[in-house]
Amino acid sequence: MHLLPEPAVAQILRQLTQEQCHEFLATLDETLATVSAQSTALESERLVHQPLRTAITTKDENLSLFMPVSNTASTSVKVVTASKTHGIIGVINIFSPEGKLLGLLSAAEITAFRTALAIMSLFVRCASLRKEKIVIFGSGRQAEWHARLALLLVPDQIRKITFVNRGRKRLNELQRDVIDDLRRSHPDVTMVTLAKEDTEDYEEQLRSELRSCEVIFSCTPSTEPNFPYAYLQPFKARFISLIGSYRPYMREIDSETLLSGGDKIYVDSREACLEESGELIRAQVKEDQLIELGELYQTLGKSEPIKVPEGCNVVLKCVGMGIMDLVTGKKLLEMGKEKGIGMEVDGF
Repeated sequence: MHLLPEPAVAQILRQLTQEQCHEFLATLDETLATVSAQSTALESERLVHQPLRTAITTKDENLSLFMPVSNTASTSVKVVTASKTHGIIGVINIFSPEGKLLGLLSAAEITAFRTALAIMSLFVRCASLRKEKIVIFGSGRQAEWHARLALLLVPDQIRKITFVNRGRKRLNELQRDVIDDLRRSHPDVTMVTLAKEDTEDYEEQLRSELRSCEVIFSCTPSTEPNFPYAYLQPFKARFISLIGSYRPYMREIDSETLLSGGDKIYVDSREACLEESGELIRAQVKEDQLIELGELYQTLGKSEPIKVPEGCNVVLKCVGMGIMDLVTGKKLLEMGKEKGIGMEVDGF
C-alpha cells in the first residue's frame, strides 16, 4: 500500500508539466464520457457505480461526506469532514477490484485539483473565447488551483488575474502562500486582489473588473450571488464556472447570469447538480437544459473545441463526483511510486 500525505500530494501536483496536465485531462475526459454513456444501461452492465454522496452532521456540527465509487478496475471511498475547529480534513481510500487496499491519499489538495481540472477540461476547449482577463471569486485551494491550472494550460493567453473575496485576511494569506509564487513564475501576468470588507468603492471596482474580463471562476460557498448580471454589461462572450455552492440554499450567481448560455448549462453530473445546486434549483432549471461534460466528450475529438453560439456565455456548474477522485487519485499513486514520493507500507 502506498501513502501520499498532503505534502507529498502537493509536491507532485506543483511539479506537473503541461504535458502531464493534459494527460490528467485526457483521463478525466474519457472517464466522464464513460459515465454519461452508461446512463441508460442496466445496473449490472455498468462499469462505473457511484451513488450520491451521503452526509452526516453530528451534534457538535461536524459535517462528514462519504463518497463511494467504482470503475470496475478500482474502487474508492472518499471521506471528508468539515469542522469549525479544524476546517476540512479528508482521505481517499483506493482498493483493487478484490478489495485490497492499494493506497491512501490526503483528500484536500486532490479535491481542489480535480475540481479545477474538470473546469479546465471545458475551459481549454473554448478556443473562440479570449482569456486575457480572469476574475476568481474565492481565496482557498479551489481558487489557487483554478489559477495554477489556467496558467499552466494557456500561459500565453492570460494577462491579468483578479482574486476577489469577502474578507481581506484570507486574501493576504493567499497572496503570501500562492500569488507571490505565481508572480515569480509568470512575471508578465498582472495579479491583484479585491476584498469587500476594506474597499470603500468595492462595487464600483468589482463592476469594472467583471465588465473587462472574459473568464469568471467562482469558488465560494456563497448563499447570495457574488454579483448581479448587470455587472456583465455590455455583453461579451465569457466563460463562467461555478464550483463553490454544493447545497440547495447556496448560490454564487443570479438566475439571469446562469441562463446566459443560451438557456443551456454545462454540468459534470445532471442528477447531482439538480439535487445539490442552489443556482439551478432557484432558476427552476429542467433536465433538458443541461449538457453533461461526458455527453459532450463522447462526440468531440480529443482536443476539439466547442462552438459558442453568438450572444451566449459558456456556463459550467460542477458539484464534483467520486469518480473524479478515483481516477485522479489512482494516477497520483502511480506517479508517487514512480518518483519515489510518499511511503510504501506492507501488511494491508
